[in-house]
Amino acid sequence: MGKGFLYSLLIASSLSATAGELYRWVDAEGKVHFGDRPPAGTNVEEMESSLKPLNRADATKKQAFPDSRRADQVERDYQNQKRQQQQNRARQQQTACSQARRQLRVLQGPVYFVDDKGNESTISERQREQRARELAEQIRQLCG
Repeated sequence: MGKGFLYSLLIASSLSATAGELYRWVDAEGKVHFGDRPPAGTNVEEMESSLKPLNRADATKKQAFPDSRRADQVERDYQNQKRQQQQNRARQQQTACSQARRQLRVLQGPVYFVDDKGNESTISERQREQRARELAEQIRQLCG
């Protein structure tokens, strides 16, 4: 089934546009033939219903190929991932904001620090005010 088969198939396709019916049969030598009038006494297969029309008005319609469905799925996955990243950033920002507010509340009273040995130490009022200003600025940036 080489060039002869393809040639027969092309002829059969062109015949389908002009003929009412198209048949396929195999001769005694095993060769496949197509035509609108099969020889008498041969086992024929009607082909008209299995062939797609060549010239159709809707040939320019966008067809749904598996690749377009895959592209749509990739786009949905990307949008979902982007949305999750935005949600994660918002949660992280909210956590940082809460921590900064808590630290600022702590700094508004007397402040004592405990070192690794368990000894308490204090910071000066100037250091406390400086740290409070830094935290207030951080809260402004994080919390809006």
